[in-house]
Amino acid sequence: MKFYEYLNEEKDVTADIIEFFLKNSNPKDDEIHNLADELGINKHKFEEVIYKLLGSFFGSGRSKDFKGTYDDNELSLGIDIEKEHTSSPVIAERIAKDHLAEIKDYYTRLKKMEEEAGIKD
Repeated sequence: MKFYEYLNEEKDVTADIIEFFLKNSNPKDDEIHNLADELGINKHKFEEVIYKLLGSFFGSGRSKDFKGTYDDNELSLGIDIEKEHTSSPVIAERIAKDHLAEIKDYYTRLKKMEEEAGIKD
């Protein structure tokens, strides 16, 4: 399946996207949004599809299918923190669940470590 089919777009932008990522191995969100604008694609839909595709290539870490038992407070804290890095709530939740699958109190520990270092929200 070609990339444009994931986006339900008429034109094939797969080559443009591959070329972009070959030149920009670790792009910022605004660079991805600019590419979406250049290609005439909704930037939020584009970002979500990009991360889904990357997840399919690299796997989803320890959480695999993102099912499991997570402490509600810890997960909520994790989603809020991960939203700092993505505009997609789906991606934020998946990242949080992946961290929590490895360490059950990951975000509590992170918050404590930041407080000890004098880092404020």
